[in-house]
Amino acid sequence: MINKASFLLLSALLICCGAEDTGVLPNQLQMNTDNTNISHSIDYFNLYLTFCFGGKQGLEQEAEVHCLQTCPRYWFRYGTRCFKFVSEARSWAKSESHCVAMGGNLASVHSIVEHSFIQELIREHTQGTPRTWIGGYDAVEEGRWLWSDGSRFDYTDWSPGEPNNQYGGEHCIEINFGGRLLWNDLSCKRLLPSVCAVLSV
Repeated sequence: MINKASFLLLSALLICCGAEDTGVLPNQLQMNTDNTNISHSIDYFNLYLTFCFGGKQGLEQEAEVHCLQTCPRYWFRYGTRCFKFVSEARSWAKSESHCVAMGGNLASVHSIVEHSFIQELIREHTQGTPRTWIGGYDAVEEGRWLWSDGSRFDYTDWSPGEPNNQYGGEHCIEINFGGRLLWNDLSCKRLLPSVCAVLSV
């Protein structure tokens, strides 16, 4: 059985990481106090610590700083950023403009854990894995990939054979492509849902 201290700590983490603002926490991150599912509860607790703090190591030193950082309503936090799935299908440019209007950009991705978090966010909102825009593009120079938020392009997860710039007009990145749900370069005019990101405050 989870002791009271652990439950209170998790409750505090959920509040400081923005769960209270959303009203609905993703199912995979909810606390389960059923004794028969205790191992799963511990797994979710560890997973939430990873998503919220970027790992448990140094949690004591970082908690005070991170708990000052919160997300807007209906956004979910990973590290120092907040993410939001936008279900309305738009072109890449209109999706970026929509994110900018909310104070952010289409999401950049910098690690496999961050990528997994974004995919889980999409899955929780759609109960599926729809192809979705993120913030990568090479429209300025073919093969020179950039993030729309200006951050360093330091991580990729391309589907095999991608990017291939098929027909010479694929300059924007979608995720959840193919059976392995990886990245693909696609015409920026295609209409897809998207994921926005803003800095937490």
